Amino acid sequence: FFQKMSTSSTSSSEAEDDNFIEDVEDQKTLEVMTSKFKSLDDLVELRWYCLLVLFMAEITAFTALASVTMMVFAGANPTVVGCDNAIVNGCHEYYSLQNRSGCTPVLEYQFESVQVEFNYICDDAKKVKNTITVQTFGVLIGAAIFGQVSDNFGRRKALIISCIGNAVFNLISSYSPDLFYFALWRTIAGIFAGGITVVQMVYMVENIPRNHRMWIQNSITWSPNLILFPYVAWLAYDWRTLSVVISAASVLSFFALMLLEESPRWLVQKGKMDEARRLLVKIRKIDRLYSEEFEKDLDEVLRIEAEKHAKSNKKQKKYTFIHLFCTWKMMAQTLTFIASRWVVNIIVSIADYKLHWFGRKLINILSMLLTLASLGVMAVYMYTGHGGSILAIGTTVAIAMCSQLFIAKYLMVNELYPTAVRNVAVSAVSTMSRIGSMFSPQLFYL
Repeated sequence: FFQKMSTSSTSSSEAEDDNFIEDVEDQKTLEVMTSKFKSLDDLVELRWYCLLVLFMAEITAFTALASVTMMVFAGANPTVVGCDNAIVNGCHEYYSLQNRSGCTPVLEYQFESVQVEFNYICDDAKKVKNTITVQTFGVLIGAAIFGQVSDNFGRRKALIISCIGNAVFNLISSYSPDLFYFALWRTIAGIFAGGITVVQMVYMVENIPRNHRMWIQNSITWSPNLILFPYVAWLAYDWRTLSVVISAASVLSFFALMLLEESPRWLVQKGKMDEARRLLVKIRKIDRLYSEEFEKDLDEVLRIEAEKHAKSNKKQKKYTFIHLFCTWKMMAQTLTFIASRWVVNIIVSIADYKLHWFGRKLINILSMLLTLASLGVMAVYMYTGHGGSILAIGTTVAIAMCSQLFIAKYLMVNELYPTAVRNVAVSAVSTMSRIGSMFSPQLFYL
């Protein structure tokens, strides 16, 4: 009896996977069949509603970056320059003098970090670095959870929940009385920051025109905000004020989302055709492009999409991370994307827009080769102990090339995976990429 049950369960699982594979193939077939009609992507234009989306995307991009990279400033080590009135040169001299006289350290710093306020200096500073690993684990958990939430309940809802949670716990963390509570509240805030990071890009991509995606994602991403955020941190000067600023940015992201609607692509994928129709008509009116002919074209597009939905939903089923590995091709795609994490610069976006042969795959290959070459040259010069300027140039090139891979990866995930598992795929990639971020603080021990 139990053997029969096990066989039946296995058969059911295999049948579900086969149905999913068929659904993916049927979706591709229908897309080819309906190529003579307008698609949902053709209905999205770079006008007023899209500008609102881009405004929201920029604020959420800044919020996500600030939340994830805050510890660059909040965890910055001060320099010990004295012990009471005595001048010391480094931690060794400080410990020698402090053990003899019990003097109070004199610190020099540009930003009043957690180490400065709670007096975690020299060897004790490692305790703060260890909390970064815990905080980044929160980001990893959020990336995993909210990808699934977004696919099941909607992009906008997932973003709203993430923004509220991030705002609340960043504000609470600004009142932390010690390192333990700071790490606790920051870890919970990291869960919601992970949600913003994962869902923001999918929501933006589904609401902007296909032929503008590369340059928009290059412009509205972490790279320009990496220039802005240090200036904001300089103005804030201390970690408590910076936490409040990040909370305020998250609140602003929430209000920007309240001006927007759910992703039409997600609504169509969920079979909510009437709601999708209402939303697309509303967007058309906001863009001042509405006409009766548009409604006829829209009805035709939604009719085709309804056929796709009916064909791909023969059975009600929920998609999870497992479905990213249902075919050899999707398995290869998933493993490839998990192995890379980085962003596209202006030159690449122009080439992508102007040159038909310059595709996403070529961007990834060139970026990885140039990154490896830069790191190889740097390793040689570091081994020989020469070439300080070469190290600076190599670091800059490596960062630039790594950044090219970031958006290319997410853009490829958005374009290659079916809508049903799109945010789960982005979540998988983001989750795996956070593992490196989790353990990178431990490199300070070296």
